[in-house]
Amino acid sequence: MTFTKSRTGARLALLLLCAANFLDAMDVSTIGVALPAIQIELGMQATSLQWAVSAYVLGYGGFLLLGGRVADVFGHRRVFLWSLAVFAAASIAGGFVDSGPTLIAARLIKGIAAAFTAPAALALLLSVFGEGSARAKALGIFSSTGAAGFVLGMVLGGAATIFSWRATLVMGAPVAILTLAIAPFVLPADERRGADRPRFDWAGALTITPGLLLFVFGITNAAADGWSAFPTWGALTAAAALILIFLAVEARHADPMVPLAMFGRARLSHANAVAALFQGVYVGFQFIATLYYQNELGWSAFGTGFCFALGGVFVMFLAPRFAAIAQNRGTTGLMAVGVALQAASYIFWVAAVGDINPVLLVVLSQVPLGLGYALTYPSVQVAALADVEEDKSGLASGMLFAAFQIGGGIVLAAASAVFGAAPSFGFDPYVAGVAFTALLAVAVVLLAALGPRTSPLRAAAAYQAAE
Repeated sequence: MTFTKSRTGARLALLLLCAANFLDAMDVSTIGVALPAIQIELGMQATSLQWAVSAYVLGYGGFLLLGGRVADVFGHRRVFLWSLAVFAAASIAGGFVDSGPTLIAARLIKGIAAAFTAPAALALLLSVFGEGSARAKALGIFSSTGAAGFVLGMVLGGAATIFSWRATLVMGAPVAILTLAIAPFVLPADERRGADRPRFDWAGALTITPGLLLFVFGITNAAADGWSAFPTWGALTAAAALILIFLAVEARHADPMVPLAMFGRARLSHANAVAALFQGVYVGFQFIATLYYQNELGWSAFGTGFCFALGGVFVMFLAPRFAAIAQNRGTTGLMAVGVALQAASYIFWVAAVGDINPVLLVVLSQVPLGLGYALTYPSVQVAALADVEEDKSGLASGMLFAAFQIGGGIVLAAASAVFGAAPSFGFDPYVAGVAFTALLAVAVVLLAALGPRTSPLRAAAAYQAAE
């Protein structure tokens, strides 16, 4: 049995790719609400506990560019299957950890596996679906599952923790194993390139991968220990040096891991910048709001995670529709409107917190926030991949996912710094932290609105091609 381009086969392929995308995104946030239970059973110090969360982000963000390029060179399906198998194995192993270091190691391996799975999955989607509305709908569904996985991760983690915190680590394994069993019969086989396969850029890989790892480590550590700590600025300094070396290597390499011309693509660069900042603002808000709901209101882990479920529902059902609109009518306006709705949500939260019923605060802030996320997330993906050739789709996907992860880390560190410093200046830390994210969101609205416009002729051609 082999893959065919039938409608049923394409739908099944989309289902499998979305399942993997959901798992990758879900694991970013699902363990957060289980941290108190983990600390009690494993006896982890508070300073090391945060790495149960951050280790996944470290592996995910640090290896994304490598994962995208490896998929382009060695085959999208091959890399997808191998990395998903590692993800499943690490998920199962996570259920048997007996110490802090083994837990962090399992999370790191899962993050690295996700860094190879995610760009390969998106590249496979682009090869399964042709141009036009079919691709737009598929991309919208793919985007919605990723966004919903991230947003609903806390809800699922809270529910799993009722049984055991170990369930938050293992629960993705059955889905991954089932996907692995079906995928070889459904996903398109990799093309045999033979002598035409580009040489792998080992020099680039050995500079950018540790460079990104150190960069993600530095900004993650800043959230815990501050910017003046040696591990923070030492890691960031070393990262800057490695990234500069990487750029010098890529400028001279015959088959560079990341052709520098990729950074000159206006739509891709603009989409990456918007992705980094809008995702970072959301992560910063989620962090501070979660602390408020638990520490000030005394809500449980499950109740706190459930606060974000409404936004996840908006994303799940509306993102596919907005992706089709973005494909046919352009992405810049949708991005701007989406981020503007998010900014309005943060501003409302700052103005209303403490003055209205907390449940009403959650509902009224989550409606524009979820709608804005559903508008922005698929629009960013459509824009990033609009002008990218198939043999570079894995790399472009890796660049986009890296922007999401790195942007989230940078803004989270900054929001944490504002949160920690606010009492010294006489401000409420929760109000100050969310006010910071609101101001940054307003700036992102301007950035999104100034993006490159889609030609009406191009949009019409894409639409007619789908008819």
